[in-house]
Amino acid sequence: MRSDRILILVILLSVLAAGCVSSEIKPGNPEEYELPGLDNTTIFYLNGSAIQVVDSVNNATEVKIPIGDSGEMNFKNPVVVDSSGNDITFNVSKETSFGRSYARFDFGSPFSGFIAFTQSDGQDFSRELTKNGSVRVVLPVDHTTGTRFLGITQPEPDNIITDDWGREVLIWENPYPEHEKISVKYYHKGAPAALLYFLVFLLIAALIIYSYYKLSMMALRKKREMMEKGVKE
Repeated sequence: MRSDRILILVILLSVLAAGCVSSEIKPGNPEEYELPGLDNTTIFYLNGSAIQVVDSVNNATEVKIPIGDSGEMNFKNPVVVDSSGNDITFNVSKETSFGRSYARFDFGSPFSGFIAFTQSDGQDFSRELTKNGSVRVVLPVDHTTGTRFLGITQPEPDNIITDDWGREVLIWENPYPEHEKISVKYYHKGAPAALLYFLVFLLIAALIIYSYYKLSMMALRKKREMMEKGVKE
């Protein structure tokens, strides 16, 4: 009986280690992405509700992309192109291993080029790093980061540039393994001014309320003094 339990446990551990593979995922349209990308670089294009990821591949027959620990399929519209932008035949499927979810790209032969896909997201961008190489985060047009009250970037980027479309591009050169995660909180460029105006409005409103309170108290005190004077007379 004990040996049977051990055998079952070994089988379960083997299944967890090997992972479970789901059906293939429908490919996307390469025209929806900014391709090709940059060698040895992962680029994240942010737009507030979704992220487009363009990652470089060098002489690989299989690539695994972490897509979260929850098991939810936050991954869609994958494409693969070579360095010239030509479409490459591939298979991609969801794989779960040790409770973590991956998208596994399989190529027919060793491939060098770029893979791209889309994930949903909000304005608090955060990604774990799993390999060495450059990382770029492209903010939406008219958005920025760096104000402590509205949003900061950790770690601080090595460089910030503006591309041809007026977007801020945050650049990290080989942040992994010193840093295992990159977090970017970004906001509209007009947000700091709007926040300042709001704080000024609150200050003025507070002064008005305080002045009204002081005047009311002075009027009540004066009325009370007049009433006390009338009683004494």
